[in-house]
Amino acid sequence: MPEGGEHLKVADLLLEGCRVWNKGKIDDTLWPVDQELIRGIPLGNGEGGDKWVWHFDSKGLYKIHSRCKDKMESTSHAILDCPTSRAVWKFSWFWKVVENRRNFTFADFLKIVKSEIPLEDFALVPVQSQVVGSDVWLSRQSGYLKLNADASVSPGSDHIGIGAVIRDNKGRILGTMEKSVEGTFSPFLAECIALHEGLMIAKELESVTLVVETDVINVVSAVSDNTKFFLEGPIMQDVKQLLAQLRNPIVYHIRRSANHVAHLLARFGFNSNCTNVWICETPIIVSNAVFFDVIA
Repeated sequence: MPEGGEHLKVADLLLEGCRVWNKGKIDDTLWPVDQELIRGIPLGNGEGGDKWVWHFDSKGLYKIHSRCKDKMESTSHAILDCPTSRAVWKFSWFWKVVENRRNFTFADFLKIVKSEIPLEDFALVPVQSQVVGSDVWLSRQSGYLKLNADASVSPGSDHIGIGAVIRDNKGRILGTMEKSVEGTFSPFLAECIALHEGLMIAKELESVTLVVETDVINVVSAVSDNTKFFLEGPIMQDVKQLLAQLRNPIVYHIRRSANHVAHLLARFGFNSNCTNVWICETPIIVSNAVFFDVIA
């Protein structure tokens, strides 16, 4: 890190009064290799404390097999079977207790450990997630709006494009968006950002009953999973908070062909290097695709 940068805080690299990276400050303060990494970190709206993460795991979790390379990760392996963990356990006073367990079996110990894990660690976000196999866009029941979101990513690019479209059960456009977002993001993270931006548009439209569709199954899984993701965590936390404000939200995984309008908007956002939002208006760039969705 260049001289003087060792005392920087994250807040020092943000634009004043908003959660946006200060590109000029980043470029003036950090080495080029760090500049790209910093700009590739999405900034959520929620509050969260600092924590340690394991860089080599997508969820930031260090597991026993991260060291011993065993493919299976289980409680018995982590405490009993793994030679790496046994070497560590032997330095613990608790291991002596276990060795002198008398009538107290190790299986009983494992049961107690499991019973002490907080129930909230297993609680799932109350969001239904399903897979729809249709090749075309499908309308939903009356009273429900539908959000389709997608992202456009190009390897080596310093930005992504995202697109979102909200329609009623007749296929009529209520809101669309195309946007260019600066940063080097993984495809999964880009899709998370697209979903977040789409939900923000839905919130502006005061949508309460909403069906959400994406063609990336990992995003659907992340929405209904309570796992804390390493890099995607802030955005996924915001996504879950936005979904929690809806009435019985449903998140579907669909095929790419059924997400064509959002895909076109994302491609346009990638190439336009700007942001456009249309309310109750069909952009000319997707008018044909919207028409074919309705007649299909």
